[in-house]
Amino acid sequence: MATVSVGDGSWGSAASGSRSRSRTWIKVLAAAAVGAGAAWWYYGSGEPVAATGAVGDSVRHSTAAKTTVEGVAAIARCREMLAAAQTRLAGIPTMSAVFHKQERIDGKLQPVNVMDLKVRHAPLSIYMKWQSPETGQQLIWRDGHHEGKILVSPVGWKKKVMPLAKLDPTGEMALSFSRRPVSNAGVWTFAERLSMLVDQELTRDPAVQVKMSEGDEISGRPCALFTFEHPQPSSIVPFQKVSIYIDQVLGVPVSCEHYRYHDAGGKPEPQLEESYLFSDLVLGVDLSDADFDHDNPSLQFGLK
Repeated sequence: MATVSVGDGSWGSAASGSRSRSRTWIKVLAAAAVGAGAAWWYYGSGEPVAATGAVGDSVRHSTAAKTTVEGVAAIARCREMLAAAQTRLAGIPTMSAVFHKQERIDGKLQPVNVMDLKVRHAPLSIYMKWQSPETGQQLIWRDGHHEGKILVSPVGWKKKVMPLAKLDPTGEMALSFSRRPVSNAGVWTFAERLSMLVDQELTRDPAVQVKMSEGDEISGRPCALFTFEHPQPSSIVPFQKVSIYIDQVLGVPVSCEHYRYHDAGGKPEPQLEESYLFSDLVLGVDLSDADFDHDNPSLQFGLK
């Protein structure tokens, strides 16, 4: 949690009691402002959020798209492509993309967040700048720097209250904003996590229906879509539908959407749990320490 300085405490001897009480109220008001800013920052305005998913209209559905493989063969193909992606990514040092995400946190669906993302794999370094909803907000996290803390430069009136916030990446505040630590950012962890998801959850129930379709596009590139679906609620796995998109030009996964069954008036309805998309993904982009340096003057990071 960020702290706010309210002065050095050097008060004159005259009316010291009233000044002490005034100083206490200043601290209380400052803390309240920070708390209010953090609440708005992480939880939004409280307005209803549409379950559009991060993918939204980013996929161009081709009239030529068709199912090519189903069942066990589709599962095998998905595993094969995800394994090949991890092998390829092992030799890729950097990436940039526009990252879209929508998550349900503590039972509440958050708005779609869209941000410019740069990641260097080793040493792991992450930079984000929001396109929406907090346009201009920035985040930096670097392995081995800043005592392991996330640096955040907010926008608007929040920037006046706390121009630079330092958060524990696995702390309650940071995880009230994201389901996973910021260190998971990037296509490397994304590919690894999807591979584990397929092996450990999506294929646990023999009744799962799996198909692969080809012909759609993300960022103008053809993608393979793997759909895992349960027609009825299952006691074995909670998901209703999971969709995984793999870019067939880059050979890496670029999107995943996860829906769970939700009982609405006795009728099971899909409930969006999480949705992620890397659009305009570029692998092996030229990045340096300056791209992840909060003192880089071109970023204007943490300045009022």
